Amino acid sequence: MFDILLFYVAFAILGFGVLKNKKFGAVLAFIGFLLAGMDFVCQEIMGQHLDYATITRIDGTMLAMAPQVTPAYFYGGIVAVLLAAVLHYFAYKKFTLPAKDNSAQKDSAAQNDDGVQNMNEAKGKYLPAILVVVALVCLNLSATGKAYKNILFSAKQLQQSFSLSKEELLAKLGAQGEYLEVSKTTAKSGKNLVIIYCESLEDNFLQNKTFADEVPRLNNLLAQGWQRYTNYRCLDGADWTVGALYATQTGLPAYLGANSDTLFSGVRKTEAVSYAGVLAQAGYKNILLSNGDMNFAGTGNIMERFGYEVKGYEHCQEAVKTVWGVHDYDLFRMAKQEYAKLAQGDEPFNLTLLTVDTHFPKGVPDKRMRPFVNAGVADGSHEFALASLDYLLGDFVKFVEAQPKAQDTVIVILGDHLLMGDFRHTTILKKFDNAPRRIALLTNKTIPNLDSADEITYYHLPQIVLRLAGVRHNAKFSRDIFPQMNEQFVAENKELLTSLNLKLNGMR
Repeated sequence: MFDILLFYVAFAILGFGVLKNKKFGAVLAFIGFLLAGMDFVCQEIMGQHLDYATITRIDGTMLAMAPQVTPAYFYGGIVAVLLAAVLHYFAYKKFTLPAKDNSAQKDSAAQNDDGVQNMNEAKGKYLPAILVVVALVCLNLSATGKAYKNILFSAKQLQQSFSLSKEELLAKLGAQGEYLEVSKTTAKSGKNLVIIYCESLEDNFLQNKTFADEVPRLNNLLAQGWQRYTNYRCLDGADWTVGALYATQTGLPAYLGANSDTLFSGVRKTEAVSYAGVLAQAGYKNILLSNGDMNFAGTGNIMERFGYEVKGYEHCQEAVKTVWGVHDYDLFRMAKQEYAKLAQGDEPFNLTLLTVDTHFPKGVPDKRMRPFVNAGVADGSHEFALASLDYLLGDFVKFVEAQPKAQDTVIVILGDHLLMGDFRHTTILKKFDNAPRRIALLTNKTIPNLDSADEITYYHLPQIVLRLAGVRHNAKFSRDIFPQMNEQFVAENKELLTSLNLKLNGMR
């Protein structure tokens, strides 16, 4: 909070202490309040200062969802902005009130000695410069000020990278070997795949006494021999749903710069190599089912470009509507129908699910799940939504295991990203007790050539999925052509990776 206040004080000093035009001064101070407020909300919800990638993800759809997802911040923000506008207006009026007739005082002042008059003149001459220095010091000392400075720097660096070709970008990033387009890849099919991206499912829920009542079926799968990988880390560029989908498909962080106000909705053709694209080359039928709105952030569009047949919440029949679409219960009911049809066919398949009911801050509990959830789990709670997902996952796995081709089907259950927010509004986080946080990753088959203790990130996922399925291919993903790719490499090359993504997706 101190950083936020320090940042705003700098704008207030410039607006009311330096600028002679107090109307512009009040506007400048108000802009400072808005910028400070944006960083405050970002820290409250995301747990980090505002950055360029976050700013460019803000669009009309996201703002339209805010009243239901984070109502306190949305309505509180509106009230704060209106109140601040009124206060800045009155401050402007205060500074521009007509001066009173102080002729007697002026006559008296005129009789002061020349030394005092010169001192006053010097004070008036140097005060604005002093105030500017004070304001700049406040901005530089404030972490919020540094965050906005980094945003401007990133924007400038990104603009410079736009002049580079795809080949030049790859060279600057230290690429080793050729980045093949999907059309140039060759692949031979292996096992069928069921991949379930679970909203905000963290590893901390698993085999944890605190959540024994919430995830008994997932724990039972582990007891039956399923593999649990405890080092799946959530990194920048894959820490929200469509970003995680893009990153785990391609191995590239989902940086798209200022073009990402609607994210992937503008992509018409992609050269980004995805594991779904490789599967399609091997003859797989890719189907993505979600109970959310696939128009949100262009999610459905980019997944179609990767080779999926996409079905969103509108394909769920007799479903119960929610703020995001429909409930997970309706998604898994549709998933059973789709799997049954796929299992009867002759072609290999990749059935991918994307859930939503465990979304922060409090989940989206479904009353219909009461008979299937442990009686000790409170109605209407985030824990109830988690327990509902656990039941649906266990039930769906049982269904798949009873169908034809079950032995030839690899099942992957993973979280899309960590739970957002912090314990103040995502209260279930209090139960983590400050334990290290990782994304959940479970498989019914052991991942080849990977120890359960090895670190896993989004840039490992494409090859992991293809290895699990036993698909032989010549595709190269980010980790294959950037052997040095790690968290630091990504942080140091955000602008180049952004420009590469834009070129690969025909947006630059």
